[in-house]
Amino acid sequence: MKQTTIPVNGPMMLKIASISGDLQVIGWERAEIAAKTAGSMLDFETATDCVTLVCDDDLIIYMAQDVRLSVGDVSGDVDLRAISGTSEIASIGGDAQMRNVAATNIQSIGGDLSLRTCAGDIAVASVGGDASLRDIKGSVNIGSIGADLYLRYASGNVNIQVGSDAILYLRPEGAAQINVKAGSDLLLRLPARVDAQLELASGYSEGIRVDFPGQEAVEMGNHRSVKLGAGTAQINLSSGSDLIVTSREEEWGSKAEFDPLGHDGPFSAGEFPGLPSEMQEKISRRIEDATRRAIQASMRAEHQGDRIQQRVEAAVRRAEQKISAAERRAQVAGTGARVRVQIPPIPPIPPIPPIPPIPPIPPISSMRNAPRSEPVSEKERMAILKMLEEKKISVAQAEQLLAALEGK
Repeated sequence: MKQTTIPVNGPMMLKIASISGDLQVIGWERAEIAAKTAGSMLDFETATDCVTLVCDDDLIIYMAQDVRLSVGDVSGDVDLRAISGTSEIASIGGDAQMRNVAATNIQSIGGDLSLRTCAGDIAVASVGGDASLRDIKGSVNIGSIGADLYLRYASGNVNIQVGSDAILYLRPEGAAQINVKAGSDLLLRLPARVDAQLELASGYSEGIRVDFPGQEAVEMGNHRSVKLGAGTAQINLSSGSDLIVTSREEEWGSKAEFDPLGHDGPFSAGEFPGLPSEMQEKISRRIEDATRRAIQASMRAEHQGDRIQQRVEAAVRRAEQKISAAERRAQVAGTGARVRVQIPPIPPIPPIPPIPPIPPIPPISSMRNAPRSEPVSEKERMAILKMLEEKKISVAQAEQLLAALEGK
């Protein structure tokens, strides 16, 4: 086990030529770079604005959040968290998971990609497995994805080629350019009010469906052009099978979001021997809190956006219904015919029979003086208890009644 810590003064880049195992990088608030490896080698070379690190096994790094990261080949998995500096990685042999990062450029990922919250552009030449991305504050450029794609919210341009299915939820801004090609099915959800020009192509003649306010859901032809609003954004979609563009949450929501790595919860960073336990707990707690706040803020924003979207879609549907009703009325008025609707009379409600009066309770004195030849029956006791329960008599009156019935 090797570990070391060096100070960081001003803008800095951390360079790592290659890693023969997994890489885990976590941003922290200290002006330091701390590293540990399970291997037998961990060497630093420090220059004016660059630190070069060499190791021979799995590597865990805590570094100042604004340090830029440059990594060569990683044979295992990569996990990046809370990094505000840019990241460049040549190749990742396993999976890549990123949370709350800045602009990132990766040449190749052998396994799956899971990205949540990126403050800049994301560019990946190739992903061997699935890719799940959400909340990208920039452009998304992925040369090829071997399996499925899930993309939710990207504020910039989008250029992706997918080997299998693609599920998209986009809100294009301005003159955004969106180009997605899927080998199998493609489903895109857009807001009910959007300015976009759609150019759609499917692998067979009945594969295109546009389920949008004011658009006929035509399922004919393997090419279709649709203008929504002012048509400002350009959206080019191509699929090998079904291609659906919809504004309805119901259909889109039936396609469950997937995260190929399944790590949406708080991140548990690796322990760093040599730091006091209180310091480790404080660092881990800050990282978990920051990740949790980011996830909760993202969920709140999505929930609020979905509620607004649902209100807009409901208003659009109501407006369409009113327009259709007005058109029908105009057609009827044009023929000069009058439509009279007969509403059958509502049958009268039968009167409720009067409730029979409750017989008066006999005076206690008369019951006390009445002769009793047999003990009080269970039926009589129940009647007295019932009157007591219904608060028709008091406890004292109940006792007097029982005593009178027993001839006491």
